[in-house]
This record gives sequence, structure tokens and C-alpha cells, in this order.
Amino acid sequence: MPKRIQMSRQRPWRADNPDAVIVARPSRWGNPFKVGEEYVCTDDGTGIGILDIPHRAAAVGAFRGWLAGEFSVREFAAARAWMLAQVQLLHGLDLACWCPLGLSEDGYYQCHADVLLELANPPEEDV
Repeated sequence: MPKRIQMSRQRPWRADNPDAVIVARPSRWGNPFKVGEEYVCTDDGTGIGILDIPHRAAAVGAFRGWLAGEFSVREFAAARAWMLAQVQLLHGLDLACWCPLGLSEDGYYQCHADVLLELANPPEEDV
């Protein structure tokens, strides 16, 4: 089962996970939503709003919603199209990012790599 790997400068994560795909920024798989930033977005093309990212869970939630097409951000349109077209390439592979492992105290994913793992490895009945 593919998993998320936490990259570290302190321990040799790469030696233990030589086939893991790095999905951290600045890779093409990186989450474009950064904590502390605001983004102008549209929903179905009729409304424009400001998306505020106050914490990590909000960044991960924004990444999930953005890939699901719940809203769009003009400057990220090409990145979204590329990710959706290429996500199957991550099937069966471990993904590496700098984010902490596990869920937050509130039960939310702490990393967009968890979202990529779900998309790349859907349950059998969804395939």
C-alpha cells in the first residue's frame, strides 16, 4: 500500500525510500496553496471570492477542493489540468513531502500528498 514519507534533513529518508516521488514544493506536484496567503477564486464561473489559507488544514482542504473542481484559481489552471492528467503516474508509489505525518489534532490531513495518494490509488470499486 503506498504511503506518505516525511522528508528530513536529519535522517536519510531517501536511502530508505529510493522510489518515493517527491511532491513537495517546488515540484510540479506541490500544493500551490500556501499558509498565510489569499487567493482570488471563482466557483462555477458565476462568483468571485477570496480564499484565505490560515493554517495547514485549510491549505490541504483547498488543494482537495481545487482538484475536485469546486472552485478555480486562474493562475493555477494549467497546474490543475496537468495534475489531473498525470495523477495516475503516482499509482502504487510512495509520496514524499516535508509535512508532518499523520492527522492533525482536529483529525484533518496535514499534507496535500494524502490527497494525491487518494486520487492515485482509488478503492477498487472506484477504478
